[in-house]
Amino acid sequence: MEVGKNIKQLRELKNLTQSYVANQLNMSVGGYSKIERDETEISVKKLEQIAAVLQTDIRSILELDTDKVFNIQLKQADKGVQSGYVGSQKNFDSEIFERYIHQLKEENEFLRELIKRKE
Repeated sequence: MEVGKNIKQLRELKNLTQSYVANQLNMSVGGYSKIERDETEISVKKLEQIAAVLQTDIRSILELDTDKVFNIQLKQADKGVQSGYVGSQKNFDSEIFERYIHQLKEENEFLRELIKRKE
């Protein structure tokens, strides 16, 4: 099992840097990098800490299927709100996907209006 690969995938999906995660864990970037490259043993305690920084649980890290991961970010520009969702096809939430599609349609319409104004 490549736990480090899963940790790296989750970190990237959450747009976090290695430096940020290492800082949160009070460790060097090099030491944290070795975890992501599976070059060092990781204790359960350290895995719990990493899960907390990534705002997930150990089970999600261990069971992550990196081939089926997607990252959807929902934005509400008028309200200045941005939220994200990371999931897999196993627990696909169609409501979130539909909201994402709706948001993309709204963005396309907005961009079309901007183009018309400039013509």
